Amino acid sequence: MLTNGGHVTLTNFELYRNDFGKDEDLGGEELPPLSKISKYFTSQPADEHIHIIVKLPLLSLEEALSCIPPPITYSTDCVTSKTTTKASGDPPASVKLWDDFFDKVNQFRFDQQPIFERPRFNDRFAVVDEEDVRNAINVNICMILNDLTGPDYVYSRKSTDTPGIPDFNCHLVGSLILVMEAKRKHVLEDMGEETFPEFYQTSKGKDVVQQIYNYMGGNELRYGILSTYDKHWFLRREHAKLWISKTLPLESESPPVLKAYAYLTRQAKENPKSPKTQVVVPVQGDNDSRTLRSHSKSSSNSSLNQKASSSSLNNQSSSTSANQQSSSITPVDQQDYSFTDFKFKGILGEGRSGKTLLCEFRGDTIALKSVDISKAPSYVLEEMQKEVEIYKDLADIQGKYIPKLICYGNYGGGMSFVIGMTIVGTSLSEYKITEQQKSRAIKGLEAIHKHGILHNDIREENILINDKDGYIV
Repeated sequence: MLTNGGHVTLTNFELYRNDFGKDEDLGGEELPPLSKISKYFTSQPADEHIHIIVKLPLLSLEEALSCIPPPITYSTDCVTSKTTTKASGDPPASVKLWDDFFDKVNQFRFDQQPIFERPRFNDRFAVVDEEDVRNAINVNICMILNDLTGPDYVYSRKSTDTPGIPDFNCHLVGSLILVMEAKRKHVLEDMGEETFPEFYQTSKGKDVVQQIYNYMGGNELRYGILSTYDKHWFLRREHAKLWISKTLPLESESPPVLKAYAYLTRQAKENPKSPKTQVVVPVQGDNDSRTLRSHSKSSSNSSLNQKASSSSLNNQSSSTSANQQSSSITPVDQQDYSFTDFKFKGILGEGRSGKTLLCEFRGDTIALKSVDISKAPSYVLEEMQKEVEIYKDLADIQGKYIPKLICYGNYGGGMSFVIGMTIVGTSLSEYKITEQQKSRAIKGLEAIHKHGILHNDIREENILINDKDGYIV
């Protein structure tokens, strides 16, 4: 470009027309030319003379994964507590440093073909609580990775079909291959410059590691990720042994955070599973001779309130016949159950207290209601325990008007509390009820009332029916 006084001569310069507003954000680059040169256009507004088009060059996957997400800010109203939820479970046999993980990420080269636009991040997150941290991770990491590595790989907050509620997970064409857990930065501030194997020696370190280790073990997964958004750790589980990477800051360039995620995802694709830890659970007495123990009523058991019963067995499959109620399944007293005691098949329903899962238990298909103890408020566990006591009080009408209680207790060393019941049908909301089924449901409600228990949450979702009968949950 040559200039001569106030005139401009352009050489080998191609012009394309495109209208845009002042200071419009194009591809993440601020472009405010109008405010800079408007002084040269005094007779008419500058935007009537100037039309500019900007197209940023395409990036390879390697280059796109090297882009650094923006930092998040913490509101002055942010929760700054350093406490974290107590996590129970069978601990790993060892926690060691995965010291060569970053080297492997740096050595790996993703595709070099320039086919991707520069990732569009959101830099306006102001964190108040942990949910805001999760939102930032979802938008600036998970959704970006979905754009770059999808559609086969999908990071999401989709529920798993096992007990426990990890914050994020990654599926490969529908199969779970990876879980993630998010924390506020304040929870891990005391970690300082320590590695996680060192920080694991503290009670807080044990709780943080135990929670994601539970999710990995419960889903038979080899890989997991722990993140505060500002910092990231990558985990590998081999049976009961755990390896955790060094701390990877958000601003790292060697390796970049997105590349580390993408690399671990590829590793999970190749070899996602590690067997569940085999936990020996002591069994007392003869299971074949156990029956429900009848407990005397107390004032605390006099009302089957909404919170205790509302999401018991929603949306259950009607393919299971009613004669399962009289099967060979014999209820048991409270026990501790390991990861290997149940074979999970899917989700029957979800509610504020957890989820109800379809699974096999000792040869029979049952509905298993579960609550993630590390995430649910304490009163939810109390409500589930109360629900068990009420079912015991109604032992003589189990299998007749209400589902039969099959099992209950701690799962996975205490990561979840579970209640197993027979499957009796599908919620009323999915059926046109017959007079016979209506009469049956009314008799069931009367039977519950005769035991001095008030069911104060009668609605379609809590009435289950099959081809002949109606049941109250």
